[in-house]
Amino acid sequence: MTYYRGKEKITDSGWHDLAYVKTDWKGLAYDDGKEQDTFMRERLSLSVGELIYGLGERFTPFVKNGQSVDIWNEDGGTSTEQSYKNIPFYISNKGYGVFVNHPERVSYEISSEMVKKVQFSVPGEGLDYFLINGPSMKEVLMRYTDLTGKPGLPPAWTFGLWLSTSFTTQYDEETVNQFVDGMLSRGIPLKVFHFDCFWMKEFHWSDFTWDSRVFPDPSGMLRRLKEKGLKICVWINSYIGQEASMFQEGVEGGYFLKRPNGDVWQWDMWQPGMAIVDFTNPKACEWFTSKL
Repeated sequence: MTYYRGKEKITDSGWHDLAYVKTDWKGLAYDDGKEQDTFMRERLSLSVGELIYGLGERFTPFVKNGQSVDIWNEDGGTSTEQSYKNIPFYISNKGYGVFVNHPERVSYEISSEMVKKVQFSVPGEGLDYFLINGPSMKEVLMRYTDLTGKPGLPPAWTFGLWLSTSFTTQYDEETVNQFVDGMLSRGIPLKVFHFDCFWMKEFHWSDFTWDSRVFPDPSGMLRRLKEKGLKICVWINSYIGQEASMFQEGVEGGYFLKRPNGDVWQWDMWQPGMAIVDFTNPKACEWFTSKL
C-alpha cells in the first residue's frame, strides 16, 4: 500500500508491514482464541533525511527518530520517558502526519527497530489510522485538528514566561518574592507565577485552603504580586485527601468514585486515603466547581 501526493510518493506499507501478531504463540493446538496476547502492527517507510516529531508531551529529544514510545498517560516526571499528555499523532518534515485512532495503549518504534520504518501497534485485532497530507507541516496540523477538534485560543499572557515553586516543599511569601524579584532584577520578563502543591497544608490536597502557617495573608500577598504585573496560577487536583476539609462533605454527598460494593474508592498515591471526584456525576461537578 503506497501513499502519494500527486505523483510524489509520501510513504508506503510494504510486504509484512501490516501484520496480525500473536506473542508467545505455540501453535494452533494451543490457541485459546483470547485477544490479550494479540496485536495489530503497521510499519510505514521513512525517506533518507526524514524526521519525525510529535506524540504529545514528551521529555525526550525533540526529534523522535531512534526512540521507542508508548502512548499511555502516566505520572513519571520530567526525567523519564513517561508523560501526562500522550497523543498518538506524529508529523514528518516530509509534509504529512499519521494519527492512530485508538484510545488504548499505542506502541511506537520510530526508526529504532528498523531505521527506515516507523512502526506502531495496538492490542487486539483491529487497527484504525489516518494519513494526513499537507503538503506543509502547518497544513497537516490544520487538517489533523479539522478531524479531531481545535482547541480554544488561550489569552495572550499565557504564552509568556511562567515561574513556579515546583517541588519546593517549604516556602512562604518571602521565598516567592525572592524568586520573582530575582527574575525582574535580571531583566527577565515574567508573566505568571505558579504556586505548586505546598500552598496547601500537607495531607490536605486539594481542599483549596491556603496554609495559614506560611501564608497568613494570602489575599494581600496575591494583591502585591499582581501589582508587579503578574498573573497567578495555583496547583490543584481532582483528588481529595482523607485529612482535607472537603473529604467528609464529598463522602456524604456521594461525590467520589466508588467501588462495586458502594464504598468510596481510595488509595495512597499522593495523599493518605485520597478519593477522586466523580465527574460523571453532575452534582459532583457542581460541588467541585463551587469550591474553586
